[in-house]
Amino acid sequence: MPTPYLQIFKTTVKEYSAYRLNFVLWRLRMFLNLLLNFFLWTAVFDKRLSFGAYSKDSMISYILYASLISTFVMGSRTAEIGAFINDGTIINILLKPISFFKYYFARDLTDKVMNIVFALLELGLVLWLFKATIILPQQPFLFFLFFVNGIFIAFFINLLLSFIGFWTPEIWAPRFLFTMLVFFISGSYFPLNILPSVIYHLLLITPFPYLFYLPTQMLIGHVDWRLVYLQFAISCVWVFLLYGVAMSVWKRGNKTFSFWGR
Repeated sequence: MPTPYLQIFKTTVKEYSAYRLNFVLWRLRMFLNLLLNFFLWTAVFDKRLSFGAYSKDSMISYILYASLISTFVMGSRTAEIGAFINDGTIINILLKPISFFKYYFARDLTDKVMNIVFALLELGLVLWLFKATIILPQQPFLFFLFFVNGIFIAFFINLLLSFIGFWTPEIWAPRFLFTMLVFFISGSYFPLNILPSVIYHLLLITPFPYLFYLPTQMLIGHVDWRLVYLQFAISCVWVFLLYGVAMSVWKRGNKTFSFWGR
């Protein structure tokens, strides 16, 4: 990592050490969410051997892996951008001799690393306490390709949500609603292919299944070889499309940006 971005990484880590309680409460919320989902699907399989195309082990593996992936993919510091735009603090970032997008991607990576360390501990705790059996990771190369695209898709979507701050101070409600929607239709709580076929295939056209669902499917070995290349192509299209839209909105927002004080 180039020196300026390594310094950004270190600075962001120090910010977490300054606000430890916030981070601990966030991880506690995520851990309770994982337990809720785990107990729900464990209860479902108490009275049946399979659910759709999933056995108990494959479903539990899906839930645990999806939780791990979502922690990394959705980890982001971009939520602060909207507030920085509203109070003018963003000017301090714009004056730095580095790319705004690269600056926040470096901060996002720090957030992801911090979260994934604790998420791995939480996953290990669930496996140890409840003696859960999971499928060992399958198709690592395919997983990596979809995983990287999912990271970029999530990053650009989060940026777009924050850029709302250029036009309105009401930025938290849209982000909250969007986050809740994303976790539902990205396959964090359940595999999307248990939905009716029409809904499932419509969702595959959107960017959301490429955040958690498809990377997780690669890990548990549920690969639809008839569609996997098309799915990867769609994910690439979404990466470039969202990048283009984010850049366009960023440039337009900068032209209208103004603030008072400071």
